[in-house]
Amino acid sequence: MNPGKVTFSGAGRYVGHHIAMLQLAKAADIKTKYIPYKGGVPALLAVMSGEVMAGFNNTSDAFRSKDRVKILAIADLQRSSFIPDVKTFKELGFDVDNSSNNRRGIAAPKGTPPELIRKLSDIFVKMFNDKKVAKRMKDSGSGMFVLSRDETKKMWKKTQDTLEVVLKNLGQE
Repeated sequence: MNPGKVTFSGAGRYVGHHIAMLQLAKAADIKTKYIPYKGGVPALLAVMSGEVMAGFNNTSDAFRSKDRVKILAIADLQRSSFIPDVKTFKELGFDVDNSSNNRRGIAAPKGTPPELIRKLSDIFVKMFNDKKVAKRMKDSGSGMFVLSRDETKKMWKKTQDTLEVVLKNLGQE
């Protein structure tokens, strides 16, 4: 209809927001224009102010702004517990998975002894499973999906495979 006229904001180039928009454009067979901002808050403000038509935003930011924006879908495999009435893109028939999700972790310098890496991994899993930490995350609208180091390695491999497909022809657009 109007190829490239539908504008989406996001928190930078090739970050999760951009990946989700690329997945949606491919799944819906539409041509859109992605406008990168310097961070999630400016990207969300661009939606609120009407600078862009829509945005791919962090779920926690959108949740905290739900009285000022209409949340249309979630780029994840399951609905958010914070906004359970909002369907996933997959539920709406679009092949958009969780490859765009923000993931946080810790890193250690190359050569760090394996026993120290295992100890750090165990401590972080324990910390995020702590009831006080979980409550603070929930109160801020920040969901958690805590993985062990081995689970994280498997998740990254799957994400890498997906991103290689999504980004394959990017330079040819």
